[in-house]
Amino acid sequence: MPSRDGSRVVRVVRVVEYVQEQHRLAAARVQFDPVFTADYRYEHTLRVAHYGRLIADEEGLDRELCVAACLLHDVAYFACGDREGWWDDHGRMGAEISRSVLLGAGFSTEETNAMCHAIAVHVDGKADDGLPDGPVDNVVSDADNVDRFSALRIVLWCMTEREDLEKMAGMLRERLARLYKYRDTSPRKTKAGQRLFAERVALQIPFFEALVRDADITQPPIRGN
Repeated sequence: MPSRDGSRVVRVVRVVEYVQEQHRLAAARVQFDPVFTADYRYEHTLRVAHYGRLIADEEGLDRELCVAACLLHDVAYFACGDREGWWDDHGRMGAEISRSVLLGAGFSTEETNAMCHAIAVHVDGKADDGLPDGPVDNVVSDADNVDRFSALRIVLWCMTEREDLEKMAGMLRERLARLYKYRDTSPRKTKAGQRLFAERVALQIPFFEALVRDADITQPPIRGN
């Protein structure tokens, strides 16, 4: 008879195995985005789970529930990433997909409800399950956003328009306006999430400012200057 701690580890392992299989199936299909591929989505998922564990531990929350929910937060990408209009609803779609996965892994109905609600609301704060918001929601949302503002995303932001410097600069000016707002308004929901998020915003701002300056001087010299 496995220990309680051992059983909890096994439940997360089963979720990991499910996500790995969904990634494998999605990666075998034609990729509709050359940058944000199935491989990127899987790697993002692993990092979000890592941040979810850090935040849960620092906030004194249930690590297992937070990590499992983080692992499944974007599972709809693997199944629905090529469907029109899927993005806005991928949280709620992911919650529907995840329910049987979590129950099958051995989580209780109450635990599953909490995790599925967190998955459902992580995109736009909306769910259709009638359940109240809970602490797992905050961890998933913050962990997702920490990775979305990571060092790797600096590279990916540049890759999307790497062949058009002027267009990239315009995109980064819009990005900087958003980053300045986030720097000033502290939008995250947990103290740990806010600290991690602020570190990444502080990394992106000077780098993107430097890129915009480089774009501004990439022009023929004016006579006499």
